Amino acid sequence: MILIDRKDELFTLHEFLAASRRGNGHVVLVSGSVGIGKSELLYAFAEEASATGSEVLRAVGREEERDVPFGIVHQLVRDIPLPAPLRTRMTVLENSFASEPPARHESAALQAHVARGLCRALLHAAGAGGLLLCVDDVQHTDSASLSCLLQLLPHTRSAPVMLVFSRPDSARHCPPLLSTELLRHPFYRRVRLAPLSPEGTTELTKTALGTEEAQALGPAYHSLSGGNPLLVHALLRDHRDRVDGAGDGDAGSEVPPAGEEFAQAVLACLHGREPDILGVARTMALLDSCSSPDRIGRLLQLGPSSVANALRHMEAAGLVDGNRFRHPAARSAVLDDIPWGVLSQQRVDIAELLHHEGLPTPTVARHLVAARHVPPCWAVPVLMDASEQARRSGDVGFALECLELALSGSDDAREQALTTMMLARLEWQLNPSMVMPRLGPLSEALLTGVLPAQLAVPLSRALLWHGRFDEAAEVIRALGPKVPGPQGLFTENREWLRNRYPTMVPLLPAAEDGPGIRDSREPAAARPVLLAETVLGSTLRNGGDESSAWSAEQVLRSCPLDDSSLYALESALLSLVYADRLGQASVWSAKLLQKATARQAPTWQAKLTAIRAELALRQGDLNEACTLARSAMTHLSPRSWGVAVGAPLSTLVLAATAMGADDVAEEYLRHSVPEAISESRYGLQYLYARGHHHLAAGRVHAALDDFLRCGDQARAWDMDLPSFLPWRSGAAAAHLRLGQRDQVRRLADAELARPGSAKSRSRGVAMCLLAEIAEPRRRASLLLEAVSVLRLTGDRLELARALAALSSAQRAIGEAEQARRALYQALHLADVCGAEHLQPSLAPRGREETPPDPGTVPRDPLSAAERRVASLAALGNSNREIADQLCVTISTVEQHLTRVYRKLNVTRRADLPREFKTLTVGSI
Repeated sequence: MILIDRKDELFTLHEFLAASRRGNGHVVLVSGSVGIGKSELLYAFAEEASATGSEVLRAVGREEERDVPFGIVHQLVRDIPLPAPLRTRMTVLENSFASEPPARHESAALQAHVARGLCRALLHAAGAGGLLLCVDDVQHTDSASLSCLLQLLPHTRSAPVMLVFSRPDSARHCPPLLSTELLRHPFYRRVRLAPLSPEGTTELTKTALGTEEAQALGPAYHSLSGGNPLLVHALLRDHRDRVDGAGDGDAGSEVPPAGEEFAQAVLACLHGREPDILGVARTMALLDSCSSPDRIGRLLQLGPSSVANALRHMEAAGLVDGNRFRHPAARSAVLDDIPWGVLSQQRVDIAELLHHEGLPTPTVARHLVAARHVPPCWAVPVLMDASEQARRSGDVGFALECLELALSGSDDAREQALTTMMLARLEWQLNPSMVMPRLGPLSEALLTGVLPAQLAVPLSRALLWHGRFDEAAEVIRALGPKVPGPQGLFTENREWLRNRYPTMVPLLPAAEDGPGIRDSREPAAARPVLLAETVLGSTLRNGGDESSAWSAEQVLRSCPLDDSSLYALESALLSLVYADRLGQASVWSAKLLQKATARQAPTWQAKLTAIRAELALRQGDLNEACTLARSAMTHLSPRSWGVAVGAPLSTLVLAATAMGADDVAEEYLRHSVPEAISESRYGLQYLYARGHHHLAAGRVHAALDDFLRCGDQARAWDMDLPSFLPWRSGAAAAHLRLGQRDQVRRLADAELARPGSAKSRSRGVAMCLLAEIAEPRRRASLLLEAVSVLRLTGDRLELARALAALSSAQRAIGEAEQARRALYQALHLADVCGAEHLQPSLAPRGREETPPDPGTVPRDPLSAAERRVASLAALGNSNREIADQLCVTISTVEQHLTRVYRKLNVTRRADLPREFKTLTVGSI
């Protein structure tokens, strides 16, 4: 048997054996921490001694057999003959040990007589090679066997007998009499085993696993085990189990994982030792990063020396390094081993100690949450403060646990209401549906004065979100002149309602009713939330400009993402969107969505994703708009969205309609929406989207009704901004279908007269509608201007439609080349937008032809986009000219041409087939 790192100790034992054979019998005590390899050393030494001619007798002490008379002796003498009278006396003595103490006292003489007889028998067993007696775990020796060993010790001084005992350094039952007699022996030696060295651990790992790659695990295993062979072997077994089970090892892990074998080895190092060691280990595992000898001593009511001794033994066993466990799995094993009743009480004791020492409330609260117990008096405020800190840091799960425990431990009505309100605030962040059962009791608590009146604002917002407008109205009325708080808060809430739920604004007290609700003289820029709502309201009424865009970005720069600033950030983003600052809005929304995703806040993710979906729709990216809107509806169910479901749902309907998927849009419109949606801004978006679906499906009068209702509400709520909802253009399109040209002109002119940027997408759409009813040359002129405007807005879908209309107008007035270029661009943009169904309608109608047999038409190797690029290249256009005409980058043109050359097996433009140079407009 090869013992890694134990060759020196084995050599020393052989030297003592050689001396014993010469008549100088040695007595050796092998000691060390638990699991250090004492038993393996004794076994290896006994095997080698037996191979060299020594008579070897072995025994192993067991704690459960400490009261079995002659248990150790029976193991030693099982292989040697004993005289019959001696066996008889041993039987009598065993029976006396099993009786009451008085009988034991009376048998003392018999015990001494038997011990002498056994000594003689043992000494007689020594042959020419001498006698080796090995007793492993000698601390568990029964008293009868101990008596025999003590009788034997003096005889070994001049006999060819060697005694080797082993015991752990932390043994709690080591017989003091044996220790005394060992110290008196002239040839007593002690061999203390040290942990494996780093090199020894690496060698053991390599030997056990048999691979060069496994050698890299050696240093990590040494660090995690302290060189304790028991722990190293356990880690190796766990490693092999993982490799056999999943084919994956630990070589790339920063901390190699440990499994059941390691956990059992850790517990083996603790159980059966001094009781203080187990208690210290458990307390240290519970304290974790707060562990210190002083705290451990105070919790266990142990003196400093007792704690220090326990820590020293645990460190020697490779379990700990200072005040921390070497491997997190070791701490987990200790925690899992604590009975629940003990664990819960210890957690509470630790929480109380840490609280009185003034440690941070989250640290204290984690122990209370783990214990699921709330001590009276001091615990509820600690839990509530810890919850608030966790909320601010983004740990919503722990914040909820603190509040739920605080609620269960509170018997004060006001405290319970405040805790419930905090719970609702956090639950809304995860899933607004979770809040619904709490809203009724919270409303009652606020209206009866149990809940502070200043909480009417967040409570009313939650009620409005879920469409509970009647209850919200009662709560909003509670926002009277006597409600305390900064003056700007009233204005902020009024603007918030005006931008989302305008029907609620009249319920607020008039601004002049009292000083507590008067508009603040503090500049809006000093309060980002107020600034965001002010800018959004101004944009919805008057359109955005450079100043409003700058203010919106100021909010986005200054507000960190949390539940108190989410509405402000949303309003700032929408201000940019409705001012047609799509590029800026895209950059900011991407940053915020990334943060919301990192914080694992589904409600935040849903709202920000819905804004990005609306952005994609306004940029003409229909596939992306659908993907993002569906994602927003995945983060939250339609029920959880409440009335705000109108935002992502309207994007889905508009995108599906634009893609020609009328059946899909119809399916989205079958989603159940709250009845109260019609009293919110989201209802306007829903009406507008439904109108476009009706128009695409040929239900012109239904579409016109939706557009006009949308317009009536928008005007009544002072949200009549074309860049928000160009309802006039929608209505004009419906009138155009009905042949009512005067109505088209009236609505389009009114759209162009509304406030907003001269470069807005709504302006371009309105000009296209006017072009539809203009004479040919005026029509081409209007469409050229519309194209110029739409190029600046970034809406590729409306630009594609305008270009197609321009191509038709130019062809009608004989501008064939310009018409060809416009059509190329329209078809390419339809591809990019995901509106392939528009391509047949974009191409001009020629004479009716019989379609060719598909089987006789060769498959075109080029995509539509590649064919357009190839056609323009064959006509002599440079890459830059092609890029300008198709509204793409030069790099995109180069990539298309590279693929065209490869597919057609040509190397230059001049080699392109003649058919590309003779394509007509109608064939594209």
